[in-house]
Amino acid sequence: MTDVDSLTRLEAALPLLQSAVDQQHLGKALTRASGATADMPRHNERLAALGATLSLLPDYLDGRALDIRNVAEDILDLGDAMKAAESSDDLDDIVRDVRKIDQFLSALHRAAVALAGAYCRDNVAPLRALEGLFGRMGRTDLADAVDQLHKKESALAAAGNALPAKLAELQDARKSLASELTALASDPEVDAFLTSFARAGSVSLNLVTSKVLDWLADQSALDQFTVNAIE
Repeated sequence: MTDVDSLTRLEAALPLLQSAVDQQHLGKALTRASGATADMPRHNERLAALGATLSLLPDYLDGRALDIRNVAEDILDLGDAMKAAESSDDLDDIVRDVRKIDQFLSALHRAAVALAGAYCRDNVAPLRALEGLFGRMGRTDLADAVDQLHKKESALAAAGNALPAKLAELQDARKSLASELTALASDPEVDAFLTSFARAGSVSLNLVTSKVLDWLADQSALDQFTVNAIE
C-alpha cells in the first residue's frame, strides 16, 4: 500500500466517524463524543489538502514514507475504535483520542511541507545562480521569473489547505522557466549547460565547451561563473 493510498483511505474514513458516534445511544457519553467530533469536516478538508500535496511530490515520498504511513494508520485505528465502541467508557476513551487528530494531521502537514521544501531545494534554489546571467543579458523578465519562484516558495509554509494549489502553481512556473532556458541560446551545448546549472546550481567542466564559453562571452557573463573543486 502506498502512502497516497493510505491518505485516500483516510479521506474516505473520516466522514464516517461522526456517523459511527451517532449510532451509539449512550446518553451523556454520546453527547461528549459528538461534540469532540464536530471538527471532522475541517479535519477532512486538511486531509484532502495533504493528500493532494503528496500526489504532487511522488519522487520525494521515500524519505518520509514511514512517518506518513504511521500517522495515516493511527487515524485509521481511531476510526475503527469509534465504530466498535460499545460502552460509555469506550466513548470516553475515544473522545480523548479524537482530540489527537489535530496532532496527527499537524504531523502530516509538517511532513508535506518538508517534502515541498526538498523539492524546492532541488528544483528552485539552483535557479537563483542564473539571475545575474539573466540581468547581464538584459532578460529582466527571466530574472523576475526566478524572483517570483522564490516568493512562491516562501509562501508554501504558511499556505495551510492551499498548499497543493500553491505548490502546483510553483511547479508550473518552474516548468515554464525551464522551457525558456532551452530557447535562450538555441544551441544544444549551451542548452545542456544552462539546464544542468538550473537543476543543480553547478556543472561539470565537460559541459563548459568552447561554444558555451563563446556564448557566455557574448553575454558579458564569463565573470558570473567560477571553478571549484569537488570535495
